Parts: sequence; C-alpha cells; structure tokens
Amino acid sequence: MDMSQGKSLADSIKAKLESLSSLSNQCCIYKVPNKLRRLNPDVYSPRLVSFGPFHRGKEDLQAMEEHKYRYLQSFLPRASFSLEDLVRVARTWEEDARSCYAEDVKLNSDEFVKMLVVDGSFLVELILRSRYPHLITENDRIFGKPWMITDVCRDMILIENQLPFFIVKGFFNLSTPYYQQGTPSILDMVKSHFSCFLSNIDDNMCDSEPEHFVDYLRSCYLPLAPIRLEEGISTVYNAPKATELHNAGVKFKPSETSSCLLDLKFADGVLEIPTIMVDDLTESLFRNIIVFEQCHCSEKSFLHYIRLLSCFIRSPADADLLIRSGIFLNSLGVAEDISDVFDSICTEVIFGRKFYFQSLSENLQSYCNTPWNRWKAILRHDYFHNPWSVASVLAALILLLLTFIQAVCSILAL
Repeated sequence: MDMSQGKSLADSIKAKLESLSSLSNQCCIYKVPNKLRRLNPDVYSPRLVSFGPFHRGKEDLQAMEEHKYRYLQSFLPRASFSLEDLVRVARTWEEDARSCYAEDVKLNSDEFVKMLVVDGSFLVELILRSRYPHLITENDRIFGKPWMITDVCRDMILIENQLPFFIVKGFFNLSTPYYQQGTPSILDMVKSHFSCFLSNIDDNMCDSEPEHFVDYLRSCYLPLAPIRLEEGISTVYNAPKATELHNAGVKFKPSETSSCLLDLKFADGVLEIPTIMVDDLTESLFRNIIVFEQCHCSEKSFLHYIRLLSCFIRSPADADLLIRSGIFLNSLGVAEDISDVFDSICTEVIFGRKFYFQSLSENLQSYCNTPWNRWKAILRHDYFHNPWSVASVLAALILLLLTFIQAVCSILAL
C-alpha cells in the first residue's frame, strides 16, 4: 500500500470518528436487545399509541394521533401559556430530552419538539382525566372504551415507548391544576393512574423523581433502604419449587406487613411472600422492567425477585399452590397461564455473581434437605390433614396401646 492509499484510508476512519455522536450520561430509554425481543416480541411493542421517537410514525399506531391532538386541544385551556409559548418552552428541553435516548434520534428539531408537545400534553391530559373523571368529555373515545384505556396504560409501561419524566412533569407544571391549592404532585397523580400495578405498595414509597414511567414502577417495587447484595455465586438456580417446599412442610403465607414486593421472609417453616396481582399486563410490565435493569441499572434486585419466583413456579401445580395460598391474586386465567408467564421470563438475562435472595434460597434448600421436616410434613399431609384423620390416628394408637397392655397382662398372668 502506497502513502496516498494509507492517507485516504486514515482520512476515511477519521471522518467516521468525527461523526460519532457523544455518549450521554443521561441515557435512560433503550431499545430491547434482539435476544430478549425474540422470546416474546408482543410484550415490548405498543398496540395502540406511540410515545417518544422509537415507534413514532408506525402505520398501525396512526389512528391514535388524532386523539393526541384532541387531548392537546383540551389541554391548552388548562395551560398557563399559549401553544406558541409551549413550543418555545419545549424547544429549551430538546437537547436534554434527546440525550435520554440510547440511540440517535433521526427526527429534525421541529419534528422532535412537535413530538414532545403532542405526546407530553397527551400524557398529562390522560393522567388528569384518570384522576378527575369530571374532566372526561362525553365523546372521549379512550375512557369511553375500557379496552382502549387498558391498551393505552399498557403502552405507557414499555421501555421503548417512553418520554423522559422531566418532560411530563414540565407539562404538568404548566397546567392550571398545578397552581390550584391542594393539587396533588405529579408523582401522586402518576401513582393514582398506575394504581392497578401498585395495589400493595406502601404510600411512602416512590417519592424520588424517576427517569420515566418504567423506572417509576420499578422503584415502587423496591425497598427504600439501600439494597445490600450478598457475595458469592448465585444459588438461585437451586431454589426449590413451591410443591417441593410444600412437601417438606413449608407453609406459604401472604405477607401482612410488607412494604415492597422484595420483602420475603422465612422463619419457623413459614414463608411469607407479598401478594402479587397477576393479569394480562403482568408479563409485559415485568419483562420491560427487566430490560431496563439489564440496560441501565447496576443493581438488578427486581430481576433477582423474578428469578426467585420463576424457581418457585416450574409447573402449573406450583402456580396453583401459590394461588390457593393467597400469594397470587389470579386475574389471568388458569394456573397454567401463570406458569407460562414465568417459564422463560429470565431466559437470556444476566444475573451477576451476587444474589439478593442468597440467604433465603440457602435456608429454603436446607429446610427441604432435613429429613425430619419431610417426615413431619408426611404425617401432617397424610394423617393429620383434617379432624377425622386425627381422630382415626388417635383411635389406632389407643387400640395399639390397649393391645400392648393386654399382651403384657397376659404374659404376667402366666
């Protein structure tokens, strides 16, 4: 290769280096890795409405664009500024908003700002109507059809379908209710809107500002105190399944004092687990939180929680046991549907060498491996499972004792 060819190649590489966009530490909205998407593409893709740039313009989502503009039309009278002022304010947010997306957004400045205004005002108006039903108009197509509002809520919890939270908060602060005394904060409004996912979450949770809705829901499920992960190689893969625990005498009990989903406790043969609502949106929510943890979070405690559940539930019989124990509030269907949800939910994900439930997993395994616990369980399940069985066993023991006494007396009489 002569000098001219070497310089030409170097110039080509240099041009490519100069064209690289800078990496932002504000990045928090990601596309789902292909290895995870291929397992269940539907749970990551919006069905009805797009938010943000990743799914913007898709043909099957265009019907909702008109509804977005109708919501913007209703939002404007609530805002403290004109539409022109909203556009000017949104333009000041553009650079920070772009830096939140993991991939380079190809929209030009005007299109991107339009997206912020239309999508942001739609989300705020939707949340306001969800909290204050009197704001819902007679011809509202979204709240007028239960399936439609359900699908919109589902699309709001997809990691690829997010607006940065500061955009939603910004438009909320520009709306009239923000200046009315006693108006709830945006976090309170969001919690009210997502109440179907947060029925068992303590009121004091989720008080920090999230990156977006997926981050918000994840933070609601985690404890307020810093999470300490235990050292060592994860033993979660050896955690016993629910039926095995049951056969060893472990009793499952819904937790009455838990403040987050990760608050599992095991003592004196009783495993306390916070109740979990399982419905048509559960798998989509769990998988999108897992993707966010995989791409963004150093602590993967929610993933550890899901992995532990997937160890407990390895068959429909395991799921049925947890339903009958009151751990799962099942709105999904039969037990097999729940076991299907957890069957592959942790496939192709990385757990790391530390495990949040290391001690719990080891204690459960140790309990199952103790013969005396299994013998007690067999006695309880086979002979003491109802009063009639207890009476029969006691009668047999008394008869055996009387027979023994009679035999002793006969021997002594010889």
